[in-house]
Amino acid sequence: MKQTEFIRRLTDVMESHKQRLFRYACYRTGSVAEAQDILQDLYLRLLERHHEVEKVANLPAYIFRSLANACSSRTIAPHYVDLSSSEVALLDSDAENFEEEVERIRTLVAAMPEESREVIRLKIYAGLTFDEVAETLGFSSSTAKRRYYEGLESLRKKYNLL
Repeated sequence: MKQTEFIRRLTDVMESHKQRLFRYACYRTGSVAEAQDILQDLYLRLLERHHEVEKVANLPAYIFRSLANACSSRTIAPHYVDLSSSEVALLDSDAENFEEEVERIRTLVAAMPEESREVIRLKIYAGLTFDEVAETLGFSSSTAKRRYYEGLESLRKKYNLL
Protein backbone atom coordinates (compact mmCIF):
# COMPACT_ATOMS: atom_id res chain seq x y z
CA MET A 1 0.00 0.00 0.00
CA LYS A 2 1.33 3.43 -0.86
CA GLN A 3 1.95 5.84 1.97
CA THR A 4 -0.67 8.26 0.66
CA GLU A 5 -3.28 5.50 0.61
CA PHE A 6 -2.37 4.54 4.17
CA ILE A 7 -2.58 8.17 5.33
CA ARG A 8 -6.05 8.42 3.79
CA ARG A 9 -7.15 5.13 5.40
CA LEU A 10 -5.77 6.08 8.80
CA THR A 11 -7.31 9.55 8.63
CA ASP A 12 -10.69 8.12 7.63
CA VAL A 13 -10.67 5.64 10.53
CA MET A 14 -9.54 8.23 13.08
CA GLU A 15 -12.12 10.71 11.81
CA SER A 16 -14.97 8.20 11.85
CA HIS A 17 -14.13 7.20 15.44
CA LYS A 18 -13.12 10.69 16.55
CA GLN A 19 -15.77 11.21 19.20
CA ARG A 20 -15.35 7.75 20.72
CA LEU A 21 -11.54 8.00 20.75
CA PHE A 22 -11.69 11.45 22.31
CA ARG A 23 -14.24 10.46 24.96
CA TYR A 24 -12.21 7.37 25.86
CA ALA A 25 -8.98 9.39 26.17
CA CYS A 26 -10.73 12.07 28.25
CA TYR A 27 -12.08 9.57 30.73
CA ARG A 28 -8.75 7.74 30.92
CA THR A 29 -6.77 10.95 31.53
CA GLY A 30 -9.34 13.26 33.12
CA SER A 31 -8.16 16.06 30.87
CA VAL A 32 -9.39 17.43 27.55
CA ALA A 33 -5.96 18.88 26.72
CA GLU A 34 -4.14 15.66 27.62
CA ALA A 35 -6.60 13.64 25.53
CA GLN A 36 -6.01 15.91 22.53
CA ASP A 37 -2.23 15.62 22.94
CA ILE A 38 -2.35 11.84 23.23
CA LEU A 39 -4.54 11.52 20.13
CA GLN A 40 -2.26 13.78 18.09
CA ASP A 41 0.83 11.88 19.26
CA LEU A 42 -0.86 8.59 18.46
CA TYR A 43 -1.76 9.72 14.95
CA LEU A 44 1.83 10.81 14.31
CA ARG A 45 3.29 7.57 15.72
CA LEU A 46 0.98 5.51 13.52
CA LEU A 47 2.03 7.54 10.49
CA GLU A 48 5.71 7.07 11.31
CA ARG A 49 5.23 3.31 11.59
CA HIS A 50 3.02 3.05 8.51
CA HIS A 51 4.96 0.07 7.10
CA GLU A 52 3.98 -1.99 10.16
CA VAL A 53 0.53 -0.54 10.76
CA GLU A 54 -0.72 -0.83 7.17
CA LYS A 55 -0.61 -4.64 7.57
CA VAL A 56 -3.06 -4.55 10.49
CA ALA A 57 -6.35 -6.21 9.55
CA ASN A 58 -8.58 -4.32 12.00
CA LEU A 59 -7.25 -0.79 12.14
CA PRO A 60 -9.92 0.61 14.53
CA ALA A 61 -9.19 -2.12 17.08
CA TYR A 62 -5.46 -1.48 16.74
CA ILE A 63 -5.99 2.26 17.25
CA PHE A 64 -8.09 1.75 20.40
CA ARG A 65 -5.50 -0.67 21.83
CA SER A 66 -2.71 1.79 21.00
CA LEU A 67 -4.71 4.60 22.61
CA ALA A 68 -5.22 2.54 25.76
CA ASN A 69 -1.48 1.93 25.93
CA ALA A 70 -0.71 5.60 25.32
CA CYS A 71 -3.09 6.67 28.10
CA SER A 72 -1.62 4.11 30.49
CA SER A 73 1.99 5.03 29.75
CA ARG A 74 1.63 8.73 30.51
CA THR A 75 2.26 9.92 34.02
CA ILE A 76 -0.81 11.98 34.60
CA ALA A 77 -0.93 14.64 37.26
CA PRO A 78 -4.36 15.73 38.50
CA HIS A 79 -5.99 17.92 35.87
CA TYR A 80 -9.00 20.12 35.95
CA VAL A 81 -11.04 20.33 32.79
CA ASP A 82 -11.77 23.78 31.41
CA LEU A 83 -15.54 23.60 31.52
CA SER A 84 -15.90 26.47 29.08
CA SER A 85 -14.03 24.47 26.45
CA SER A 86 -16.07 23.56 23.39
CA GLU A 87 -14.37 20.14 23.28
CA VAL A 88 -16.18 19.12 26.46
CA ALA A 89 -19.41 19.07 24.44
CA LEU A 90 -18.04 16.03 22.60
CA LEU A 91 -18.20 14.04 25.81
CA ASP A 92 -22.00 13.80 25.82
CA SER A 93 -22.02 14.36 29.56
CA ASP A 94 -22.92 17.15 31.91
CA ALA A 95 -19.85 19.38 31.68
CA GLU A 96 -20.36 20.81 35.16
CA ASN A 97 -19.98 17.36 36.72
CA PHE A 98 -17.28 15.99 34.39
CA GLU A 99 -14.42 16.14 36.90
CA GLU A 100 -16.49 14.52 39.65
CA GLU A 101 -17.75 11.88 37.24
CA VAL A 102 -14.23 11.02 36.09
CA GLU A 103 -13.04 10.58 39.68
CA ARG A 104 -16.08 8.50 40.63
CA ILE A 105 -15.67 6.27 37.59
CA ARG A 106 -11.93 5.85 38.19
CA THR A 107 -12.61 4.80 41.77
CA LEU A 108 -15.28 2.32 40.73
CA VAL A 109 -13.21 0.88 37.89
CA ALA A 110 -10.18 0.49 40.16
CA ALA A 111 -12.30 -1.68 42.46
CA MET A 112 -13.17 -4.09 39.65
CA PRO A 113 -11.38 -7.33 38.91
CA GLU A 114 -8.34 -6.66 36.70
CA GLU A 115 -9.65 -8.73 33.79
CA SER A 116 -12.85 -6.67 33.62
CA ARG A 117 -11.35 -3.18 33.79
CA GLU A 118 -10.30 -2.64 30.20
CA VAL A 119 -13.43 -4.31 28.84
CA ILE A 120 -15.56 -1.89 30.84
CA ARG A 121 -13.43 1.10 29.85
CA LEU A 122 -13.74 0.29 26.16
CA LYS A 123 -17.44 -0.56 26.39
CA ILE A 124 -18.49 2.44 28.47
CA TYR A 125 -15.92 5.17 27.75
CA ALA A 126 -15.40 4.46 24.06
CA GLY A 127 -18.86 3.07 23.35
CA LEU A 128 -17.52 0.02 21.52
CA THR A 129 -19.67 -3.03 20.89
CA PHE A 130 -18.73 -6.34 22.48
CA ASP A 131 -17.41 -7.52 19.12
CA GLU A 132 -15.22 -4.40 18.83
CA VAL A 133 -14.00 -4.78 22.43
CA ALA A 134 -13.18 -8.43 21.80
CA GLU A 135 -11.26 -7.66 18.65
CA THR A 136 -9.39 -4.82 20.33
CA LEU A 137 -8.33 -6.98 23.26
CA GLY A 138 -7.81 -10.18 21.32
CA PHE A 139 -10.39 -12.56 22.72
CA SER A 140 -13.89 -13.71 21.88
CA SER A 141 -17.04 -11.64 22.06
CA SER A 142 -18.50 -14.01 24.64
CA THR A 143 -15.41 -13.47 26.84
CA ALA A 144 -15.85 -9.70 26.51
CA LYS A 145 -19.51 -9.99 27.55
CA ARG A 146 -18.68 -12.26 30.45
CA ARG A 147 -15.93 -9.97 31.75
CA TYR A 148 -18.16 -6.92 31.35
CA TYR A 149 -21.07 -8.42 33.29
CA GLU A 150 -18.78 -9.95 35.92
CA GLY A 151 -17.22 -6.52 36.48
CA LEU A 152 -20.61 -4.86 36.82
CA GLU A 153 -21.78 -7.63 39.14
CA SER A 154 -18.71 -7.17 41.35
CA LEU A 155 -19.51 -3.45 41.60
CA ARG A 156 -23.15 -4.12 42.37
CA LYS A 157 -22.24 -6.51 45.17
CA LYS A 158 -19.51 -4.31 46.59
CA TYR A 159 -21.39 -1.01 46.49
CA ASN A 160 -25.02 -2.09 46.17
CA LEU A 161 -25.17 -0.29 42.83
CA LEU A 162 -26.93 -0.84 39.55
